[in-house]
Parts: sequence; C-alpha cells; structure tokens
Amino acid sequence: MKNIILLSALGLLAASCNPSKEKPSGENEPHEHNHQSINPENMDESTGRVFFANLENGDTLTNPVYVEFGVEGMEIRPAGEIVKGTGHHHLLIGNAFLSKGDVVPADSANIHYGGGQTSDTVNLPLGNIRLGMQFANGVHASYGRDMSASIKVFVQ
Repeated sequence: MKNIILLSALGLLAASCNPSKEKPSGENEPHEHNHQSINPENMDESTGRVFFANLENGDTLTNPVYVEFGVEGMEIRPAGEIVKGTGHHHLLIGNAFLSKGDVVPADSANIHYGGGQTSDTVNLPLGNIRLGMQFANGVHASYGRDMSASIKVFVQ
C-alpha cells in the first residue's frame, strides 16, 4: 500500500512539473511500475530515431512554444509496461540526452509524455536553450543517445 501511495504521489508530481499552464492532451494517469534505472545490457536495441517535427536547430521562438515529436522505427505506447520496440517521448530542457538505461527524472526540466502524446505547448526559459527529446521504454528507462534528438533554440 505504501508503494502505491508513493507512486501515485510521484505521478502527481510529474504532472505538476509540466511548465505549460495546460495539461497535454491525453495526459496519463499515475501508474504503478518501477522507476529504477535498468542495466543497458538488459534493454532491447532500438532501430529507430526521434526528431523534432516542427522545430529546427537555431530557431528563434516565443512562448508558449508548440513542440511536435517525431519517431521512426519504434511504436509509441503509454508508460506502464515494457513492450519490445515501443516507448514514449520526454522533453529535456537544458539537456541533450540521458544514458541508455537511466530513468528520465520527473521534474520541471524533464517532461514526461507517458500517455503517448506526440505534441505539447510549453513555456520555456528565455534566452539560448538546449532542447532534448528522449525516447524511453514503458518504465521511463532511456534508450540512450541513439533514440534522442537535440537542438539549440533562442526563446525571446
């Protein structure tokens, strides 16, 4: 029972850390699963890629920023269960990617799209910023550099 309450609280924390004023459409309800890093050797190999579908390196943006996530070679699936060849997106504000097997933190700089969302509107810090997109499996364990994308943008 204690684990269920803790996981529910973590889910609520992750939802409250989204920097946009509105919840992304289809936001996932708190879910029960392990949020510990996974040994990279125990993770499936990814054969795809992720990309920012509507943003490019060097873009000048104004808040709120609409972000579209793209993926090829993998299927988007909500968090909760590890299924080979599937995962979901995370937006990393100020970071390029996480090492393979590392769990994506749930905080204001690491936004989870565990409901399987493929876009969001976010408010970003002003100035030069790195945006990273990290694809991760059903328990938020990163697929690493191979399933990440990174751009630098200027927010005015």
